[in-house]
Amino acid sequence: MKQHLPIFKSVAIGVLSMAFAACNLNIPPQDQFSDPDAIKTVSNARSLLASAYLAYPHEEYAFSLLGNDFVPTSLSIKDISSLHLYNWDDREISKLAPTLWQGYYNVIAQCDALLERMQAVETQGQTEGAERQAIIAEAKTLKALSYFQLLRVFAPAYDLNPDAPGIVLKTQLGIEDKPRASIRDVVAMIRRLLTEAVQTPHDPARNGWLSQTAVQYLLADLALYAGDNEAAITYGKSVLGKSNDAYFTPDGINSLWQSNSYSGRIFAFNIHTSYYAGIQSSAREGDYFCLNPQLDYVASDVRRASFVYPFVMDGVSRTLFGKYNRANKTNQAIGYINTMRYAGAYYIVAEAYCRKGDTEAARTLMNHYWHCIGVAEAPAGTSNQVLLQLILTDKQREFAGEGVNFFDLKRTHLAALPRQTQWGTGTSNTISTGDYRWCFPIPVSEYRFNRVEQNAGWPSN
Repeated sequence: MKQHLPIFKSVAIGVLSMAFAACNLNIPPQDQFSDPDAIKTVSNARSLLASAYLAYPHEEYAFSLLGNDFVPTSLSIKDISSLHLYNWDDREISKLAPTLWQGYYNVIAQCDALLERMQAVETQGQTEGAERQAIIAEAKTLKALSYFQLLRVFAPAYDLNPDAPGIVLKTQLGIEDKPRASIRDVVAMIRRLLTEAVQTPHDPARNGWLSQTAVQYLLADLALYAGDNEAAITYGKSVLGKSNDAYFTPDGINSLWQSNSYSGRIFAFNIHTSYYAGIQSSAREGDYFCLNPQLDYVASDVRRASFVYPFVMDGVSRTLFGKYNRANKTNQAIGYINTMRYAGAYYIVAEAYCRKGDTEAARTLMNHYWHCIGVAEAPAGTSNQVLLQLILTDKQREFAGEGVNFFDLKRTHLAALPRQTQWGTGTSNTISTGDYRWCFPIPVSEYRFNRVEQNAGWPSN
């Protein structure tokens, strides 16, 4: 297959430059991955890894609509597709599911292609040797992150039944006729990939590459997902050991939404195209959705300045979504999509402490963060369940619009999810914790190749 080599090298090396030119990613065909001479240098390997990063799906806005971050505005009816998604319309979820399934597996295929070729990569000197190991660790981490997302989207919560069907685990490039592995087995695979990756010391200068700290963060998040509270605390505290209170000042928090690389981010995907533009109807009229009014940011909360965007709609000052939306409205460049940051580790560790019954440790930890950001601290004597609810509520406030709340609601399944009327003044419907739509449908195209089992409630043809 040597005849494919010049084509593949052109695509693989060029894919990074295409990204910076804001073009769509053009993934090389899988037969070009199989050339043993296609990747021989760390430079070529890094280029293919960059294409895998760029292929990662970004549907944070869609997941935020499905969660409890937003409520409709007077303009929502103008974007009927998003309004249907907000209302959990089967057809809209069915349209989103194949994009996510194919997108995450595309990333996994590219990571597999890279990992299969890394033994052939030649290095000269310690620097290239360290870079080779870093690329391997990053590819395993990105593959693990993609599996984790697939699991959280297409499988039920871990604690409901860890032996229920999860997702298809790929072991090689190309077509594999395999059933869905159990949730437990998928978690074990993700943990294995991350445990291997975390052995490599790696602290890249830019936010767009997965670091050793990012691996520890993912291990903590995975442990919380699987109910392993001790591991969540251990890995989460390793992350917090590298944190800095300066990240939680007004300037520090505002830096998260700017285009420069920033040490307060643990990991963020590079973005060189428009992002989160879909929430805005027009600069004059406002947005299709606004922040849930229950997510009140008190005046002393230093997050308020960047998380909220006040805007007059229908003659009233509304609380619109800030962050990326604010950047778009003020014509600021968006360079990164925040995926892991130090604040998240506080919520992971504090929740794990609560769930193992160590209420005081959870209270002390969260009070430190809340003191930094100007939020009222939990008083001594706060009960375990009250504190847990405070943590989960403020976590939603922290990550509003970032697609996190949907997965927390699914994982914890504590209460029905309200679908609210215009401006959040009432409830039009509720989504029960047992609703079949929490698990997205397995795409029909998957039936061609794998002996997969469709999720309950969805049609199997």
